[in-house]
Amino acid sequence: MDPGNRERGLKAAINNPRVSEQAKQRDREILESEFGTHMPEESTTVDIAEEEVLTDISSSKLGSSSTSSKKGRSKSAGNEASAGIKQSSTSADMEGKDRGNVIRGLKAAINNPNVSEKAKEKDRKKLHELGESID
Repeated sequence: MDPGNRERGLKAAINNPRVSEQAKQRDREILESEFGTHMPEESTTVDIAEEEVLTDISSSKLGSSSTSSKKGRSKSAGNEASAGIKQSSTSADMEGKDRGNVIRGLKAAINNPNVSEKAKEKDRKKLHELGESID
């Protein structure tokens, strides 16, 4: 078992509202004894951590974030076209991401009935920039 994964798992359990206080206390003791990490008794980071995760997920969707509403996806935070950069925005968006996963995600969004037509058109354009056909 990877020690880093174990440490992250213990921290996640401590911040999980569904985990009992008894289990959280045991995990705090393990963190201190095995990793030298101190976690506070009453952690107020749950809401902040959840918000950060949601923000990270939203911002990692190649310039558009998904929502569970029937309106489709919200607008992206940045507008590469208005920045005057004519370089392919898709290649900049893909930095550090698996090309195959990006393509599959774009195709899934295009076929998702809950995604707006405007967002689908943007995704079609990104697929075209990647040299992929829309099947």
